[in-house]
Amino acid sequence: MHEGMYGDLLDGDDSLGFEYTEIVGDDDALGDLLDGDDESGSEFVGDSDLIGAFLKSKATKRNAARKRALAQLLARKRVAAGALLRNVPPRSSREYALGLGSTSVAGNSSANINVQPQVIFRPERLVVPSNLAVDFLITDIKVGKNSQLVSTGALPAVMFTEVAFGVRLKMDTAQISMFVTVSVTNQNPAARNFQGGIVGPAVE
Repeated sequence: MHEGMYGDLLDGDDSLGFEYTEIVGDDDALGDLLDGDDESGSEFVGDSDLIGAFLKSKATKRNAARKRALAQLLARKRVAAGALLRNVPPRSSREYALGLGSTSVAGNSSANINVQPQVIFRPERLVVPSNLAVDFLITDIKVGKNSQLVSTGALPAVMFTEVAFGVRLKMDTAQISMFVTVSVTNQNPAARNFQGGIVGPAVE
C-alpha cells in the first residue's frame, strides 16, 4: 500500500472499549475497498456494521442485567411485605391451659364442646371439676377430625377430675385454629353446666 497516498494504519481502542484499526488517507481511493471485494475475493464489512452489532450485543446484556436487578428488587419487597412464605422456628415452648368454657347441657342429653387454640398445642390432660364430674360421661375427645380414644365406649368424667392420677394423655397436636372437641353426656335428669379445661405443651 502506498504510504503517501493512503496514510498509516493506526491500531488503538475506541471509546466503547474494543480494538479497531483506523485507516487514515484518501477516502475516495479507499471507498471501493471498504464497501466491496478485495483482490482475493473476500467481502469487507463496513465499520458501521461492526459497531452496530457490538452496540446491539451491549444493549442485550444491559437489558438482561436490568431484568435480574428488577427481579431481585421485587423479591426483596415481597419478603418485606410478607408475601412469600418462609419457615420460622418456634420461639418458645411451655405448658398451656385451654379453657372449655361453660356449656349448659340438658338432662340426659349430649353436647359437643369446641375450642380453638391460638398456638400450636398438644392436649395432654383433660380436667373436669369433681363437683360436676359425677353427672357427666366423656364420649369422645377429638383433635381436628381424629378421635383420641381407642374405642367408642364412654368414659366417666370422674376419671379426669383435678385429683385424678395417671390420666395424662399424649394426644395429636392441634395446629393454630384447629378445633379440639370434647363430647359429653349429662346423666342427670336436670340440666347441668359442663366446665373444664385441657392442659398441654404449646409452642409459638
